[in-house]
Amino acid sequence: MAALMPLQRSVMPWKTPPQVRVFSQDDFMSTLDQTGPKLTSVLGGDWAGLYRKFFRSPNFDGWYRQRHREMTQKLDCLHLEAICEADLLDWIKDKSEVEIVDLVLKLKDKLVKARRQQLTVKDGVLDKLDGFIETIMSSLPNDLQTIMNAR
Repeated sequence: MAALMPLQRSVMPWKTPPQVRVFSQDDFMSTLDQTGPKLTSVLGGDWAGLYRKFFRSPNFDGWYRQRHREMTQKLDCLHLEAICEADLLDWIKDKSEVEIVDLVLKLKDKLVKARRQQLTVKDGVLDKLDGFIETIMSSLPNDLQTIMNAR
């Protein structure tokens, strides 16, 4: 599963977070001899047969979905942290009101999603993001601030 996770350095604040790669049973089975449990386990056996049986079992789908969800949430956390480390105030200096409003809406959505999913981000990340939103909003004209706050 770790091979499906994009590298942390591919998470950029100005881009959508990268997606978890699709799991391929064939690719997994082809690497089993070089990276499988027989390298670390003292037990022998038909590891390929065991994995094939697991893939066909009803347990695999639930297990895979849970791992995929965990990796997606980790990518969301890394993306939030990257956003908080970026200089958003510098970024908005030469942007139009439409671009700034779009950024605020996206940041608000990310914040709501992170709180709803109870993402485990570093301490202070969500508060910092909240502060960024407030600061950016205060740079907008008063009538636009009123509309944005009503949302």
